[in-house]
Amino acid sequence: MRMMRRGRLWAAVLPALAGLALSAISSAAPPVAAAARTGPLVGTACPAPVSFSSLPLFAHVNGADDIMVDSSGNVWVSNVGDHQVTELSPTGAVVHVFTDEQDPEGMAQLSPTTIALANQLSDQVVVFDTTTGGSTLWVQLTPNGHPGVDGIGVEPGMLLVPDSAQGNLDTVPLPPFSGGPTTVATGLGRPTDATPVGDGTLLVSVENPPGLDRVNPATGAVTAAADLKSTDDVVYSNGIAYVADNGNGTLSAVTLASGTVTTLVTGVTEAQGLAMRADGTFLVVSEATGDIRVATGC
Repeated sequence: MRMMRRGRLWAAVLPALAGLALSAISSAAPPVAAAARTGPLVGTACPAPVSFSSLPLFAHVNGADDIMVDSSGNVWVSNVGDHQVTELSPTGAVVHVFTDEQDPEGMAQLSPTTIALANQLSDQVVVFDTTTGGSTLWVQLTPNGHPGVDGIGVEPGMLLVPDSAQGNLDTVPLPPFSGGPTTVATGLGRPTDATPVGDGTLLVSVENPPGLDRVNPATGAVTAAADLKSTDDVVYSNGIAYVADNGNGTLSAVTLASGTVTTLVTGVTEAQGLAMRADGTFLVVSEATGDIRVATGC
């Protein structure tokens, strides 16, 4: 997939989504999600950088793009070129392969049996039934000839939708179908993913400098969170933003308090999806090779 079509997979699922049944959402949230996204970074040391090829192989999915870990530990992988969404077991075995002709990209879990799925070709977000493979249109963005929606994210009560074609960040109320999108930030270039920090601000990965923005959705203020070329996915944990740094072919860690960028993994050809598992390890995707490997954070 060409750079302008890069996907984002959002890794973590929120412990509660306003308006959805609390019991269902609580059971849908990976254990890491609630604790990992808030609190200061205290005495955390980052490991020395390692090569992507040296990391343990979790699975191989041709054309793998975005990636998501669901509440059961199963892993979902989108493949734009082959129009597929693949479900893997916690050990990497193929469970099911679904067909999606609308170029599936980013994913975020909504309940134990549904996920929000970004369809880049139609510039839509649909509610995808993980048991049947059926989908229902939820959010229709405005196509303008540029590649459509890429990655998506969730914060309590809101779906985060980087409007990749328009260069905006939108929020959409949860549960699904309870309201339309609201633009909270503009002029981002090509945003590809978004995740909450826990203090009311949002991190947005972009395929253009500065690579990672921090957005205040209450004011629309946008500030650079790092100095990177082009990033695809972003995961936040304990004061650090982990990014699939496509511009440099790395998994990088950005200490938000200082803006310091630390390289954790090198040689990630076409770095795309990034997801955190319940044990705190990361699944890193190379779209060029189709390899999904296991990395350690700070």
